[in-house]
Amino acid sequence: MTAVKIVLAREDLSIPGAAKAAFGASADAETRFFGVLRDGEPDAVVLDLSRDPAAGAATIRKVRLRCRVPILAVCDLSHPAVPEFCAAGATDCISAPVDLLALNQRLQRIVHAARNEVRKRAAAPEAFGFAGVTFYPQRDLLAAPNGATQRLGSSESRLLRHLASCPWRLCPTRELGAVLDDSGRPADARTIGVAVNRLRRKLADLCGATARTLIKTEPRRGYLLAVAVETAAGDAIDAAARSH
Repeated sequence: MTAVKIVLAREDLSIPGAAKAAFGASADAETRFFGVLRDGEPDAVVLDLSRDPAAGAATIRKVRLRCRVPILAVCDLSHPAVPEFCAAGATDCISAPVDLLALNQRLQRIVHAARNEVRKRAAAPEAFGFAGVTFYPQRDLLAAPNGATQRLGSSESRLLRHLASCPWRLCPTRELGAVLDDSGRPADARTIGVAVNRLRRKLADLCGATARTLIKTEPRRGYLLAVAVETAAGDAIDAAARSH
């Protein structure tokens, strides 16, 4: 069993038993909470929303705007506000009052998943090759064999990285919305569509009009990259791309 470091807070982000002196007696609850989060580097945040579940989604979004640490919400699971919690950025919810064994098991699971995700990102390929072009996600760069390149915006790069990581698999709109999440709220279908269209145009500018068909649309369902993809580590990056 892995040791898990948590911060426990209420819906107003006050931390039970926290010493006010650490961040100044005049600091409000929110300031102290984010100070503890910054200095303590916890594995997870446990938000006790049982006193005021209606405020839960707003509190979760507030935390999610500042950090990506997993959030476990403690609440009455029958409350009508609960379905909003995961949409707002909670990793999971657990029923109040809390069974300590169940709490520990849930924390172990979500922290393990978060650590695996970090390891996956660290081990991600430095380059994807498909349809005669090479995509360098860390550079937000597309490169053609003739040396031509195309810069991608942050949203376009994240979108292509996700699609290229699972070619031929339909990626649901909700999944892509989380990929393009910049502010604690998943991107909506329109925002995703705009990013897809920009990406299609840049692919077409680099390798011809047929490249527009590489990203297939499944109406009201999602998108997929319809091409075989090869991956490469840093030592496979060509000199042309290194020069940009």
